[in-house]
Amino acid sequence: MHVLEKIQKISPYLVLKFSILVFIMALSIFVASSVVSKCSLFTRSIDSLDDSQEVVMAVTGATLGVSVAITFLPDDYASPLADTLADMSTYFVILLGMILFEKLLITVGVPFIFRFIIPAGIILLIVYYISHKKIIRTIAYKILAFAIVIILAVPLGTSVSKWLCSSSLDYVNETVTQAQDGSDKIEEISESSSSDKSFYETVSSVFDSAIEGVTDLFNYYKGIIQKFINTIAIMMLAYLVVPLVTFLLMLWFMNQLFLFESFRDKGYSLTKDDVKAIKKISAVCNEKGEQKDNNNQI
Repeated sequence: MHVLEKIQKISPYLVLKFSILVFIMALSIFVASSVVSKCSLFTRSIDSLDDSQEVVMAVTGATLGVSVAITFLPDDYASPLADTLADMSTYFVILLGMILFEKLLITVGVPFIFRFIIPAGIILLIVYYISHKKIIRTIAYKILAFAIVIILAVPLGTSVSKWLCSSSLDYVNETVTQAQDGSDKIEEISESSSSDKSFYETVSSVFDSAIEGVTDLFNYYKGIIQKFINTIAIMMLAYLVVPLVTFLLMLWFMNQLFLFESFRDKGYSLTKDDVKAIKKISAVCNEKGEQKDNNNQI
């Protein structure tokens, strides 16, 4: 009888809430998790990441090509330049790792979130409506908010990066072209060297400019290295910094939207009950003060 009485006390509004939540959970598990990776929002992001990966690979190949080509020059005077170019490969590995991580987040992480994380948050919401414990509701909201951030982080990051850095990426393409041209010229120098011409006469004819000594040739490749440094800075900004900042801004936005206390300072904050208690104490103090004034007047 007690069970039947409890069931009868359940409001139709609460039943409607349960039905909607269960429907959303089933939709997330059986539909969204299998088709979300084919959504145009995510396919565009994957295409953008593929383009970014091709750019990084092209810069990496051009850097290594110039590094190897410089070693063909006589007397090893350009070896420091070659070593500097080779050391830049560390940054390219970081950029490729970030790009591959973002692709993995879309292809594997987003379906996982729809299949497991979002249903877990919805289950906790159902438990909250039954138990009315605020801690369960807070955990459910945090899980769902974090899921939304993860789902939208890569698409927003790639869109913002493309919007902010599209003009700068043209400089990257120009650097790649110049580096490949410089590498080809070194190979041409090594192949066309002859006893009739000195080494620098051969270099001048290949570069179509007057290159008379080590300094001129050194400055030419020094300029290429400076462009590579600028290129690395642009790619670090476009492919690493902007996505991370976008992710942190989304976390901050969710914090402000849901007012999660765990993201805030752990100082004490007043609740509604505290405010009511303060008002009651203030009213009592005012009454006592008025009584003392009346007694003094008497």
